[in-house]
Amino acid sequence: MTPEGKEPIERVVVAAVSGGPDSVYLLLGKLAREKGTRIVIGHVNYGTRGIESNKDQKLVENISKRYRYKIEILTSTIEAVAGKPKGGSVSSGNFPAGFEKKAREIRYRFLKDLAADVGAEAIALAHTADDQVETILMRVFEGAGIGGLKGIPRESADGVVRPILVVWKEDILEYLKKRKIPYRIDRSNVDTRFERNWVRHVLIPLLEKRYGKAVKKRIFTLGERFRELDDYLEGEAGRWIRRNVKGVQAARSAGAPRGKEKSGLAENDGVAFPRKSFSALPSVLRVKILQRICFDRLGVAPNERLLAAMDGNVTKGGPSGGVNAGKGWKLANRYDEALFLQRENGRDRKPAGSAPGKMPILMAAPGEYDIPPGRDGRTVSFAWEFGGKRTPAQAKRLAAKRDAEMFDAAGLKSPLAVRPLRAGDRIRPFAGSADRSTRGGEKKVKEILIDRKIPRDDRWGRPVLCDAEGAILWIPGVLRSGLAPVTPATRKTAILRIRSTK
Repeated sequence: MTPEGKEPIERVVVAAVSGGPDSVYLLLGKLAREKGTRIVIGHVNYGTRGIESNKDQKLVENISKRYRYKIEILTSTIEAVAGKPKGGSVSSGNFPAGFEKKAREIRYRFLKDLAADVGAEAIALAHTADDQVETILMRVFEGAGIGGLKGIPRESADGVVRPILVVWKEDILEYLKKRKIPYRIDRSNVDTRFERNWVRHVLIPLLEKRYGKAVKKRIFTLGERFRELDDYLEGEAGRWIRRNVKGVQAARSAGAPRGKEKSGLAENDGVAFPRKSFSALPSVLRVKILQRICFDRLGVAPNERLLAAMDGNVTKGGPSGGVNAGKGWKLANRYDEALFLQRENGRDRKPAGSAPGKMPILMAAPGEYDIPPGRDGRTVSFAWEFGGKRTPAQAKRLAAKRDAEMFDAAGLKSPLAVRPLRAGDRIRPFAGSADRSTRGGEKKVKEILIDRKIPRDDRWGRPVLCDAEGAILWIPGVLRSGLAPVTPATRKTAILRIRSTK
């Protein structure tokens, strides 16, 4: 009875029991000792080991009968799970390709259905500390990130719990031996053709021989440190996302009116965040932020390689860089912002208000000129200012920022103008370009954009700066021309900048 005189609330748990030592210990050494817990056993018999599988089932049935636990059993065959085995019988170990994965899916679905039927609040699995060590090592070899190196979670969002994840196998066997509790041994667990078995029976003994028996505990502790680090990064990523990530309404039709920012996202909308503040964060936090945006906002599960590619695009990519994120989403740079946008029929959905603005815009004198929204949906401005004598090295350092270029003022033919980039445009590339393919005479802009791997949908319509004769001076974020270069003889410079306007 509780202090209030009421019966304690009963907690119902489904225990996955195979008959092996770990699951038997989970049932009798852990769950059975918890007060106020009603246990329902779930057992799956695939028949993969013939009479041995039936003996496993019989043992679990005897345990349920002796301790009066409710039990549900799912019986199946290997053929029903993944088709007929190739090259021999099941007993010889010739399982069909993908059998383990499909069998796991069937087992989890059975346990979840059972939990729903009996009103269980949790499904208990018998993963141990040894399983954790094996998992961490396997994920190291797979190239997993921090989230993967923390190993198996103690609890999952789908109600799965692992109560003995901190218990070592040797302690489990000692407990069962001392109390003379029977259990079954699955001989397939020593087949080193399976990766986990190879790690368990080959790699770990080698590590223990080289570094001592304590090596497993050190690996386990390392996983716990990664768990703490991942939890911290999750919190920091959530705070940054709440402060910096906003919803962007996608244009529903050509020429749609400019959309207002929203705090929430409707179906097929995108998200945007500032590139500068994102790039100032540590790389591990940046990757976690991208991962959380993909998981929570887009329904995408990127791997480590894709996360690294997206991070590099935001932090180092040009103003129009982009990376396909999967499931129809693309991460695109738009000057000082990064946006996740959906693609329709292989083309990007632009933010609302992406209809081309009225251009060209004449720039008759120094000053700041607002450019209406272009295809990228951004309103930008060009600033033109004069400066004194500058060296070619200073011009190069300024150009490295990618948002400004310096010209010899005496060589500019004004008035200058800003217009959209068009198919068929040509440019005479700057002789100091690092891209050797752009050196020499005039070249088609299309070829340069292809060489720079700029997506087809991002090539045309972007603002470019031209002189009074229509020659292209500068394609921001891509290339400046060889017209009016700064040389040691330059006495007066013209600096042109492009910036986003709010």
